[in-house]
Amino acid sequence: APAPAPTPAPAPAPTPALALTRTPSLPGNIVRKHITDSGLQLVKAQSSNADGGDLMPYVQELLDLHDKYSELVGASAEKGCFQGHTIFQKAMKEAFEVFVNKDIGKTSTAELLSNFCDNLLKKSGERLSEEALEDKLEKVVRLFSYLSDKDIFAEFYKKQLAKRLLLARSSSDDAERSMIAKLKLRCGAQFTSKLEGMVTDMNLSSDMQSAFTDHLNDKEVKLDTDLTVQVLTTGFWPTYKSDDLNLPKELVQCIETFKGFYDGRTSHRRLRWVHSLGSATMLGKFTPKGQTKYHDLMVSTYQACILLCFNTQDSISFEDLQKQLNLPPDELKRYVLSLTVGKYKILLKQSKEGAPPAAKGEISTEDSFKYSADFTDKARRIKVPMIAAKITQEEKDSTRQTVDEDRKHAIEAAIVRPPPTLQPATPQLHALQPATARNPPRPP
Repeated sequence: APAPAPTPAPAPAPTPALALTRTPSLPGNIVRKHITDSGLQLVKAQSSNADGGDLMPYVQELLDLHDKYSELVGASAEKGCFQGHTIFQKAMKEAFEVFVNKDIGKTSTAELLSNFCDNLLKKSGERLSEEALEDKLEKVVRLFSYLSDKDIFAEFYKKQLAKRLLLARSSSDDAERSMIAKLKLRCGAQFTSKLEGMVTDMNLSSDMQSAFTDHLNDKEVKLDTDLTVQVLTTGFWPTYKSDDLNLPKELVQCIETFKGFYDGRTSHRRLRWVHSLGSATMLGKFTPKGQTKYHDLMVSTYQACILLCFNTQDSISFEDLQKQLNLPPDELKRYVLSLTVGKYKILLKQSKEGAPPAAKGEISTEDSFKYSADFTDKARRIKVPMIAAKITQEEKDSTRQTVDEDRKHAIEAAIVRPPPTLQPATPQLHALQPATARNPPRPP
C-alpha cells in the first residue's frame, strides 16, 4: 500500500514589522515652550499699547529677549548652557518664529523692524557710536531672519531709505552700506539689488552735479538760483506721483538749463520731475517795526512756489493761488496751512467778509492770504515744517498692496515656468541597451 503523504509543516508566523517612529526631543520641547511663552507675554503686554503708543521699546525688548536666549543656548560647543546643540538651536528658532510674526494691533513686526532701523540710521534718531550701531544693526538682522514677511520689511525699508537719502537725513553712508550688506548676506543679491541701486544713484548724481557745474562755467551761463538735481533710476526707487505744478519763472529757467545739459549727455532717457521731495532755501525780507531784517527760509518746493507768488502782490486769494500753481485744493490747503499757523507765521490768513469762518487750524477756499511784513524771529536760519498729512494708514495699505502685487506676479511666473528640478530627466537609453551582433561583448 502506498505510504501516506507527509503532513506539511506549518508556515512560520510572519515577523511583525518594526514601526520606526521619531520620538520628539523632550528637552527641546521644554525649551521651545518656555521661549514661546516668554515671547507671547511680550506681545500680549504690548498689544494693549498698540493704538497711538510708541512701539520702539517693544522691538528693543525683542532684541533683549533674543540676546538672553542666544546666550543660554550658545552659538558653539564652548559657549552657553546647552553648548550650541542643534536641538536647542532649532527649538529657539521655532519659538521666535511664533511670536515675532505676531502683529501688534494693525502694525506688523516687519514694519516695526524697518521703523527701528530708520530710527538708528537717520540723523535725528538714536545717537550711538560706530561700534554700538554696528552691533545693534547685526541684532536687528538676526531678528529679521525669523520674519515670514520679509518682502513687507523690504518695501517699508526701501521707502524709508529713499527719504533718508533724498532729504539728506542719513547719519552715515557707511552704516547704510553695512546694513544693506547684512541683508544681502541673509537673503541674497536679488533681495537688496534695488537698495544698492539707490545708493549707487546718489553717487552718480553727485558726479552729474559736478559735471553740470562745469558745464555752466564752460558755457558762461549764469543762473539766478543755485540748482542741485538728483537724477534717479525709476526701477530702483519707490513710485512717486508726479503733478502739473506751474513753476515760477525763477525755477523754470533752472530746469530748462539742466534739461538741455542732460539731453546733450544722453538721448535715450527722459526726465520726469518729482517736486514732492524737493526743497529750497529762500532769502526772506521783512520789516518788523520799520526795520529791515532778513531770514533764510528752509522750505519745500511747494512752499517756495507759494511764497514766490508774493513777490509781485501782497495779497492773493486761495482761488487765484490755485490757478497760478495748478495744485489740487486739498494739497494746496496743506501747504498754505504750514505757512499760516504754527511757530512761523510767514503768511496771514484773511477770511472773506460775509463768508462763514473756517474752523481753527483749517483753510477755506474763500480765504485770502497776505505777506506778513512784521514777521521776525531770533534765528537767522529758519526751517519751516510741513503739516503732516493724515495718510499714514493709507501709505501702509499702499505698501501692502505693492507687496501683494509682487507676490501675485512671482506666483504666476512660478506656475508658468516650473523650475528645472521638476522637469523629468530624459533617460539615457543607449547606456542601457544590451549588446548586439554589431557590438559583441569583448572576451575576458
